[in-house]
Amino acid sequence: MTRTTRYKAVYFGILASGVTAGLGAFTYFRPPLVIVVAAVLIALIPGRVLGFFWRDLLRGLRLLNSREYAASKICSERFLERIRNNPWIKHLIWLGTSSYSRDPEVLALNNLGAAELMLGEVDAARRHLMRASALDPLCPLPYFNLGVLEKAEGHLDEAQRLLAQAVKLGYTRGVSDKIVSAAQSRLAITDGAGHPKA
Repeated sequence: MTRTTRYKAVYFGILASGVTAGLGAFTYFRPPLVIVVAAVLIALIPGRVLGFFWRDLLRGLRLLNSREYAASKICSERFLERIRNNPWIKHLIWLGTSSYSRDPEVLALNNLGAAELMLGEVDAARRHLMRASALDPLCPLPYFNLGVLEKAEGHLDEAQRLLAQAVKLGYTRGVSDKIVSAAQSRLAITDGAGHPKA
């Protein structure tokens, strides 16, 4: 079992347990509406804290998904600068979930590389994606994007090797990846709203 598969299992396990516990408590105790609202608001606090400190990472992801690559690049660069100046915010990963890496720097480097690839900045994209894979060799996302890069460059054997490595590490582009991506995009929309300033 890959680390990505384990992370996804934990993600879906926590989600299912939370929903089951919430429905069970609501059915058994029948709390007043004010208690239900308070419980929901308390449950949202970790995500709001994460969204505040990681707003540029989340904004960059949202813009990447919206194909606004230049704006996404600015956000990813700003987030990377922020964690260089404040490395402690990397530890906020424990307030949220990630199915691919527990290092937000890896996620930002991957997003930056993907945006640069789409902007035609191939050398910078390769450098950032290679750095992401060096920081976390078990994260499949940089391998996938490097595979796309090599395919675009016409290096089909290397592209196939990198894409196979991404699959080996658990990135299948299947239903679970789509659910995780949709959940991350939703968080990016709610916590990463707004456009970057150049």
